[in-house]
Amino acid sequence: MPSPSAGNRRSAVFQPVALLAFAAALPAAEPASKIQPLDSTTVAVTDFTAAGRELPTPSPLHPVYYIGINAGLRHYAGPSLAGDPPPDEKSMLRVIAQVLAQQGFLAADTTNAPTQAVVCSWGVIGSSGNSLTGPGTGIHFLGGDKLRLIDQNIIPGHIDWGDVIRQRFRSGMADTVLGLSHQTLYGVLIRAYDLAAAHDGRIVQLWETRIACASPGNTLAKSLPRLVVSGQHAIGRETATPVVENAARTRQAWVEIGETTVVEYINLADLERAKEEARKQQSQPGPDAKETPPKP
Repeated sequence: MPSPSAGNRRSAVFQPVALLAFAAALPAAEPASKIQPLDSTTVAVTDFTAAGRELPTPSPLHPVYYIGINAGLRHYAGPSLAGDPPPDEKSMLRVIAQVLAQQGFLAADTTNAPTQAVVCSWGVIGSSGNSLTGPGTGIHFLGGDKLRLIDQNIIPGHIDWGDVIRQRFRSGMADTVLGLSHQTLYGVLIRAYDLAAAHDGRIVQLWETRIACASPGNTLAKSLPRLVVSGQHAIGRETATPVVENAARTRQAWVEIGETTVVEYINLADLERAKEEARKQQSQPGPDAKETPPKP
């Protein structure tokens, strides 16, 4: 079979998805629309390639300009779910665009040419049920390789004592990720590619961020926008290990579509004074407490 021409390769690079400059193409949301972090345990992990590590880290003062590629709703792996409608696509893209902007990734315009293509998708990683023999379907999406949770054995049924030791003495974070890997997950996947290489017909990936949560007790429509907000600080930032947290319980600011605001600061001195006052109150006897006479 003859090899494809350079022109065909260029068109094939991003053929499966529709091009979309997120911020420019989408209407503004209501000013009061605030997206809070998801009140569930989430996992966010970002991997960089060698090409991505060569580039400076973007920031709002030194942004990177991109074109957005909307890959939309996806079924990443495992059995599918029925009866769980996804969020409105435009609403999802607005949230992603806003969070990207906070990380220093801005949609290209007539003044600023793009250097990266950012591809985003969201969807479900189905579960095949609990397994006593190893991690579940979602372990790769959750960054299990960074916690050494992925079995390296190449001989089926072979017991590797290194794996045994890692299983016995793994961290609480690793336990959480391993447990989540057996559940059905909601996920958001954001990838960045070198745009100049794409024009030459080459696919040069720069980084990939994956954010996930367990589906039980949640719905796609409600969870996915909040999932993006929960993992916002890991987007486009390489993580040594998965970031496992409940952002809603760690006082992280939510995202306000339109104008970003910091909702609240906590003064550390005030927090320490409150703790000391609580300790004093606990040490004082209650009004019904009876004094115990000393023993003879």
